[in-house]
Amino acid sequence: MHVYRWDLDKTYLETDFDSIRGLVRSATEPASAKRSVPGARAIMAGLSARPSVRTYIVSGSPTQMRPVIEEKLRLDGVRWDHLTLKDNLGNLKRRRFRAIRGQFGYKLPVLLSTRVGLGRAVKETCFGDDAEIDAVVYSVYADAVAGRLDADDVSRVMEVAGAYPDEIETALHALERVAIGDVVERIYIRLERRVPAVRFRPLGPRLVPVHSWWQAALCLYQDGHLDVDALMSVLDAIRRERGLDSFALAGLTQDIVRRGHLAASVLDGVEREDPWLDACRVAVDQLRDRDHAPPPQPETIDYVRLVREFTGKE
Repeated sequence: MHVYRWDLDKTYLETDFDSIRGLVRSATEPASAKRSVPGARAIMAGLSARPSVRTYIVSGSPTQMRPVIEEKLRLDGVRWDHLTLKDNLGNLKRRRFRAIRGQFGYKLPVLLSTRVGLGRAVKETCFGDDAEIDAVVYSVYADAVAGRLDADDVSRVMEVAGAYPDEIETALHALERVAIGDVVERIYIRLERRVPAVRFRPLGPRLVPVHSWWQAALCLYQDGHLDVDALMSVLDAIRRERGLDSFALAGLTQDIVRRGHLAASVLDGVEREDPWLDACRVAVDQLRDRDHAPPPQPETIDYVRLVREFTGKE
């Protein structure tokens, strides 16, 4: 079994939280009007098609949106196993104003709690974006489950991130019951806000910043998570939904190879005739004789500093 963990807003769904109009539209529009991020639906559908996988979704969207979100996922042909939404109304009633906007104290306890009962052999892949603090949350989760962070480390990071004491307690209680193992294989972060990819280097090679879900699809194909048909579905979706030409797609392919996350030979086994795919092949062929190393694995990660950096609390 393999677990795929997804964020929703700006990772899977095109969501505008930066304006009052966008917030109102997100809360009131029907499922049929909600738009998926180009390529996201094809990736999630391709990954969830296998019976041996589980799809866990944790979103900062309010619990009142559950019917609309579930309908949207059904319309997209996506199968999911667990959907957690945020109880912002409850936070408001309890005057927990930090929790309304905060994500760390909400997401990490959910991630750890839903890991309980899964064995060390169950690996995971995580998907998020740079609009919030997904990269750090997923990385702390991965290192806590792997035993590289102890309870004191997790407590300190959550405290700096603004988590409430009961959120920290919930996370630590779940961590006590988790089977320790190095289970998170990759973390994909969509660069929705165009944060420079180099900013994520301190988190090591496990974290893969992507400018497009096409780049993630290539890595997932390379790692055996997507087959050729699913990869081509993502290509068709990116071409149709985002309107990229072959030159732009080739540039994205070359970029992910240059950053060391993808082998230049990855398309050798894709026996499909497609002009966009041919353009990608030509682009990566130029890189075959060069060394492209991923970010180095740091000996330790200063999560307290990274939380402050990513949340502007420095």
